[in-house]
Amino acid sequence: MRVSRMEMDRSHARIVEGAARLFRRLGVANTGVADVMEAAGLTHGGFYRHFESKDALLASAIQAAFAQVRALVDDGMRGKHPDKALSDYHAFYLSEAHLGDPSTACPVATLAGEVARASPPLKEEFGRGVRQMLEMMASHWPGAKRAREVAATREFAMLVGAAVIARATDPDTAKSVLAACRPVR
Repeated sequence: MRVSRMEMDRSHARIVEGAARLFRRLGVANTGVADVMEAAGLTHGGFYRHFESKDALLASAIQAAFAQVRALVDDGMRGKHPDKALSDYHAFYLSEAHLGDPSTACPVATLAGEVARASPPLKEEFGRGVRQMLEMMASHWPGAKRAREVAATREFAMLVGAAVIARATDPDTAKSVLAACRPVR
């Protein structure tokens, strides 16, 4: 049976979306191609009609994860005073909802440890996602371009670090780190 191009594209999108969620929730090493294909409602055998390797799938999943989070953050910051936008972003990033569901969380806080040991092309894809995230964040702050870029980088690095520590430690340490990184109101 021949599959239409439209159906092939829909299947491809389901695979990428499922992979983006599974890689963030379970990690790259703990997510197999069979798991991704099952989540997409497809058979394992069809994987190679869409991707040449798991790394190629991971690259697409990284793009999708960054695009999802960038859109969410951009929508949440758009039209707000910079101080309010930053405060809201802190609240979102360090919220129980964001920290509690890695499948939809920021790919930096969920995948960076594994991507650090990945191939150079995957690191480049990840770096592209980080740069786009920082550019989007910086676009919401006033001031000179370089100052905005530095501020966005500093804030993002602090938030990612807090999220990683909170997820990896005991509840008391997590609570202390999160409280220290939340803006004073």
